[in-house]
Amino acid sequence: MPVIVTSEQQLSPELQQGLVKLYDSSPEFSHGMEALEKGQDVLASHGAWYVGWFNGKAVAAIMASPSADHRLLHNIVVHPANRGRGIADRLVAETCRLEREQGNTHFIAGCTAIARLLKIEAARQSKL
Repeated sequence: MPVIVTSEQQLSPELQQGLVKLYDSSPEFSHGMEALEKGQDVLASHGAWYVGWFNGKAVAAIMASPSADHRLLHNIVVHPANRGRGIADRLVAETCRLEREQGNTHFIAGCTAIARLLKIEAARQSKL
């Protein structure tokens, strides 16, 4: 499934609506509006919200919060209809690549799912 990952620094009303729907679709999150508010806080603190797109629709997202010496990756979501297709792995790999391009090389996982994906990404990077 060809997913394109972008770093979103500003959220249009359409993207906000799409992200609320995306987080609402996931049983891991209680409410999409809460995720939107958290994401806006992340952006205000010079973090990033990475979005995975398929056919023009947001199907996955992850937040990257800044710290002095690392980036905290958290609040990952993949639309239930798109799970099991490697989208979360691609999202984390592209997030790390885009973050490395900005000079960020140390990542901390905000949950066990992201920790597992970061281990996979670290193994890939060690082979380069």
